Amino acid sequence: MKEVQNMALGMLMVLFVVMSVLGAIGILIMFLAKKSRFQSGAVYVMAAFGLLTAYLGANSLPSNYLSAQLFRWAIGAVGIAGALLYWKSSEESWKLAGRLLVAGSVVLGIAKLFLL
Repeated sequence: MKEVQNMALGMLMVLFVVMSVLGAIGILIMFLAKKSRFQSGAVYVMAAFGLLTAYLGANSLPSNYLSAQLFRWAIGAVGIAGALLYWKSSEESWKLAGRLLVAGSVVLGIAKLFLL
């Protein structure tokens, strides 16, 4: 029985590392890409990734933890709002605000899923 528990914890560690690396690479591309096409693609992919972390976080909780589930979904909604802000705005300052919202959604989603 102990071997199964160690294997499950090892798989969770691998999932955490993979999601953290993908999140970090995506956020770096989102902020450091010079071409607008790469930058906008990274924003939309990272918004979807933030929504995925919200889904995983909300579904990993028991059904009677409704407030915690709603908080996880709110984190995902912040990422979608950031992507919409990025898509609709024409000024660079609003696009930066959208990218920051998406990055915050990804970071908080991973933190709430694995750490907090």
